[in-house]
Amino acid sequence: MTAASTAVRSPEPAGDRPSLPELVERARALQPILRDNAARTEADRGVAPEVAKALRDSGMFRLTTPARYGGYELSIREVMTVLREVGRGCASTGWTLSIDTASTLFAYGLPETALADVFADTPDAFVLSTSNLNDSRARRVDGGYVVSGRFPWSSGCEITDWAYIGVVPLHVDGAPTTDLVTSVIPMSDLTIERTWDCAGLAGSGTHTVIADEVFVPERRTLLVNFTPEALPDEDERNTAIIAGSAQSLAGMVGSAEGALEVVSGLLAKKPKITFTTLDSMVDSSAIRIWFAEATHLIETAVLHMEHAASALDGVAPADPVPWVERARIRMHLTSAQQKAREGIEKLLDVVGGRAFARSNPLQRYWRDLAVIGRHNSLNAPVVVEDYSRALLAVRPTITVIH
Repeated sequence: MTAASTAVRSPEPAGDRPSLPELVERARALQPILRDNAARTEADRGVAPEVAKALRDSGMFRLTTPARYGGYELSIREVMTVLREVGRGCASTGWTLSIDTASTLFAYGLPETALADVFADTPDAFVLSTSNLNDSRARRVDGGYVVSGRFPWSSGCEITDWAYIGVVPLHVDGAPTTDLVTSVIPMSDLTIERTWDCAGLAGSGTHTVIADEVFVPERRTLLVNFTPEALPDEDERNTAIIAGSAQSLAGMVGSAEGALEVVSGLLAKKPKITFTTLDSMVDSSAIRIWFAEATHLIETAVLHMEHAASALDGVAPADPVPWVERARIRMHLTSAQQKAREGIEKLLDVVGGRAFARSNPLQRYWRDLAVIGRHNSLNAPVVVEDYSRALLAVRPTITVIH
């Protein structure tokens, strides 16, 4: 793991924010090292050290760091634009970076003293977010809390500096209360159990983080009281979690575009189709049509993503947004992931059996997107169910946090 104190600083002085086109060019310049290390990232079940260093050196870890701490504090649309370029090179890396950008935004809700601890020494601190309401606990002690628990699904934990750990039940006299503790904890106080081993998105390093009687100073915490009855009304919730999902989607859509580039490059070489009389694949009208349809599906994914980005861009994360509007944004996000995956399926048909060779990056994009698309914030059945209820005012919503 990388300690914040040893983080490599980005080229520009703190607070000197580069333009969005410059950040996009930096992300594009990373694509060769991302592609070259994609297989290693997957095999190692975590972002390769060279890739993590390149991301940090290019300022990718300060995309959403507050400007007052030397970060870029990009808007949601701007963040998604950069993440899309990173995802083109490696889906696992794009996903992992989106965890940092979203988790940093989540940390905005903590006291200023917590943000100061995270970013005062370096704007390049990587932050992940995780929680496990059912297997975590906190107790109050002088000066703060002691936190214990197992936190699975902690993407990027092996390259992170701080963990944003949410909704840990506060225990009093050994029994849970309705108070929940959210905090930021340096990774040096936590341990990692390498539990992540999946068919897709393997390189995201989504292992389990363990807190064993970790003291957390009160200045790094936020205490809230929560009961199911206290959940905000469907029309009074905000878009903070949805904005996090949108950032993860951006890398996914970029990965679909990366897959399209792979196939476009193959077709440019005019390879033959085995067991046919055609001189090359592009001589086949069916192949050309299939490729055009794949391209259109991925372009459609981009349109859905951009619609969601526009809807989110002018909304403060804490501001309430009507249920139907939130559900509509989520519907565009899930439509984007569906179209991206449909486009890759068409690309596989174009390439045929050679697409599934381990040496072919197309098969990795395919597997990675298959996993991302099933994340509970983007998975179509749940999102469509919620949208149908919102459209027809069939209460209550089935979601807890969106």
